[in-house]
Amino acid sequence: MNIVKRIGISALAGGAVFLALIYWYQWSASRLTDADVDDYMNRIEAQSQNPGGRHDLPALRKFLNEDDGRPIYTVNLYKFHDVADYPAALGLTGSGEEAYDRFSSVMIKLMAVRGSHPVFGSSWSDQANGDWDRIVIVRYRSRRDLVDLFATKEFAEASLHKWASIKSHDRLLVQALHLPGGEVPIFILALIVTSMAFFSSSRRCLEKQDADVC
Repeated sequence: MNIVKRIGISALAGGAVFLALIYWYQWSASRLTDADVDDYMNRIEAQSQNPGGRHDLPALRKFLNEDDGRPIYTVNLYKFHDVADYPAALGLTGSGEEAYDRFSSVMIKLMAVRGSHPVFGSSWSDQANGDWDRIVIVRYRSRRDLVDLFATKEFAEASLHKWASIKSHDRLLVQALHLPGGEVPIFILALIVTSMAFFSSSRRCLEKQDADVC
């Protein structure tokens, strides 16, 4: 395989990865219809509220009714219990922070399949701005993706750990122009795939000891 052909195949591999990931990341959902909102709200309301969602249902419905199909960012502020507040009958233990990490391990998976991800997290904040233990900013691909996550059985069950962990919290919902997105990491990953494909094909050529072809 000559070098031009190898470069071409490698570039196609990297380009395919780039386009697939960009589609996954920037996929634009259609706006939620009234029927969509009713369906999601019915599913969420049917969840057990102990340990279920504990959503502010009127506020959630208003948020969904105002959907514009664009990405949404949540700015989350958390103060944790020193000892997780689990129901005694469950026999679960740990600090509030450990309980929240159990919830986060489920959330990361649910977000990833919906083109969503954290963009910032910190365990430090200026005491003058509130006594918060953790600040997390999360990018959701759309309001549809966010409520679809809320409506899952996995989220409802993982909420046990969330509410056991949190002593107090606050949240802002924003649409940002300058928070970092995932396009640059996706482009870098595509370049890595291109390079790996090129060097892999080069190695195979050298292993065959056919330098004239390679």
